[in-house]
Amino acid sequence: MAERVLVVGGGIAGLLAARRHARRGAVVTVLESGPGWGGRVSPVRIAGLTLDAGAESFATRTPAVEALVRELGLGGSLVAPTRAPAWVVTPDRAYPLPTTGWLGIPTRPLHHEVRRIIGWGAAAEAALERSRPLGEVADDATVGSLVRSRLGERVADLLVAPVLQGVYSRPLDELPLAAIDPTLPQQLRDAGSLIALAERRRRLAPAGSAVLGLEGGIWRITAALADSAREAGVRLVVGTAAESAQRRDGAWHVRAGGGTLVADTLVLAVPQPEAQRLVPELPEPPDGRTVALATLVLRAPELDSAPRGTGVLALGGVTRAKALTHATAKWRWLRRRADGRHIVRLSYSVADPAEDLLGCALADANRLLGVDLAPDRVLESALVEWPDASPAAVADRRPLPGLELVGAAAGLSGLASIVGAESPRT
Repeated sequence: MAERVLVVGGGIAGLLAARRHARRGAVVTVLESGPGWGGRVSPVRIAGLTLDAGAESFATRTPAVEALVRELGLGGSLVAPTRAPAWVVTPDRAYPLPTTGWLGIPTRPLHHEVRRIIGWGAAAEAALERSRPLGEVADDATVGSLVRSRLGERVADLLVAPVLQGVYSRPLDELPLAAIDPTLPQQLRDAGSLIALAERRRRLAPAGSAVLGLEGGIWRITAALADSAREAGVRLVVGTAAESAQRRDGAWHVRAGGGTLVADTLVLAVPQPEAQRLVPELPEPPDGRTVALATLVLRAPELDSAPRGTGVLALGGVTRAKALTHATAKWRWLRRRADGRHIVRLSYSVADPAEDLLGCALADANRLLGVDLAPDRVLESALVEWPDASPAAVADRRPLPGLELVGAAAGLSGLASIVGAESPRT
């Protein structure tokens, strides 16, 4: 008798796991509580356009996602973003980030792009970093402590913090270096300095853009993956939430849709709080962060020249939004389809679920883009929230008999990490 596998959660991680089990001969069912597939890699319809509701690109630091895209027949749609620097806006200044560096760490501290931001004195201090002994680097050392002690406060606050806080939604002094890559503490010891490490990482980076997208939107990966899972024999069920899960008599019994499904293997591909609700034996996760993406479709010729490049990072509480992407400046295909309109996406950390984030989105966009658009310039807007945006890594992805944690449930975030975790086993 074939193994019975039940996957709870129909995002990228759940679909990949379902296909993997089906290809080895298991009978696989996927339950998705929402109306469609994709989770954070799903579409949203706004102003006659189908846009990404969550991720709009993927990191190319590993070949895993691009390999999946090509396997799914979407390789011809791969596109690189427009080459333009990201900007930073603080309460008293706005500046483009240097084009040289790695994670905001300048590989050429005395370059004019760096000096313009941090000043001659701070640039000279940073340039001496190579000549100073590295000392001990603890495995749990934070990026903030390392950058401040090695390169100075201005490098940390004006160059590194904007880049990393926008990605990891955590203060620099609370972000372990190992959270970016578990091997980085040892790589730093081997390199002997932060600047040397940054140079090595830039040299090892794949040629071309650090991120890629798809013409039409990243959500197309999920749509194609769902089709691929069906072809492998997976049964896909939407609009059905798992209510509870118990293991007894050597199998998992999952209540859903008014009945009970029995599975030899249960795969959880949901946020960690939801995973712990279904299987209370799992450790209670730390309080997760909810992020929201506000998308505005604007009639704004003032933005035709992309005055702040393809994106803006906010520092010092200058806006409620932590970052903005000028999507029609970033993606040429979207600019063509937008037909003269501009699309911007603002990201927020949700502190109060009742807060009207769309209500402050235009004011935030004006501040970050350096324009003054009236409310009637907003043609349409949409807000999407994603819980558990920075899940904690789990010690064991198979913590109980017959239970497998993937994606967010395993503490993974970002397409590169999620797809990469599946690649060795597919």
